[in-house]
Amino acid sequence: MAAQDTRNRVVTEAIRLFNAQGSAAVSTNHIAEAAGISPGNLYYHYRNKEEIIRAIFDRVDAHWAASFVLPDDRVPALGDVRVVVRQTFAGIWTYRFFYRELGALTRRDPELAARFRTLRERGIAGTESLLRAFHGAGVIDGPVDDDDLRRLARLMMLVAEFWLPFEETGSAVPGYEPIDEGVALLMQILDPYLADRALAGMAGARSAIPAREGGER
Repeated sequence: MAAQDTRNRVVTEAIRLFNAQGSAAVSTNHIAEAAGISPGNLYYHYRNKEEIIRAIFDRVDAHWAASFVLPDDRVPALGDVRVVVRQTFAGIWTYRFFYRELGALTRRDPELAARFRTLRERGIAGTESLLRAFHGAGVIDGPVDDDDLRRLARLMMLVAEFWLPFEETGSAVPGYEPIDEGVALLMQILDPYLADRALAGMAGARSAIPAREGGER
C-alpha cells in the first residue's frame, strides 16, 4: 500500500470512528486496527492523534473552499444558493465530530485553533462574496451596506457552525440526520433579502424540513 494511500485510509477511518464515538473515546490503536495497519505503521505517518485531527482539518478546509465556487458559465440563480447552502451542511455532517467538539479540540491544540480562526474568517469573506454575486445577479435585493452584509455573513456562519450540536441535543429521533433542517434555516435567514422573482422557489426549501417525533416540523 502506497504511503499516501495509507495516510488517506487512516484519516478516513479516524473520521468514521470519531463521528461514531467521539475523538476522546478513540485511540490511535483503534484507528490503526480499523485502517488494517499496525500501530507502528500508523506512528510512521502520524505521531499522535492531534496530527490525525489536523489532517482531517485539511479535508474540512478543502471542502469549505470548494463550497464557495459558483458556475462561471452563467449568471447565478436561486438554485445555486441552495447548492452552496447544502454543500456547507453536507460538509459539516461529514466531519460532524469536529463541530461537536470544536471548543475542546481548539483549546487542546493552538495550531488547530489558529487554522480554524483563519478558516472562519475566510468563510465569512467567502459568504460575503457570494452574497454580492447573488445581489449582482438579481437573486437577492440586499443588504447592500457593507456592514450589514458582513453581519449577515457572520450570522449565516454562526448558524452553520453551531447548528449541529443544537439539533442533536434537541432531537429525540435516533439516527436523525438534520441536513435538510439546516438548509431550510439558512434559506429562512435569506428569505427577507430574496428578490421577488426568486421568492417562488422558497417553497421547496421550507418543505424540505423532515418530520420529527410527533409529526412536528
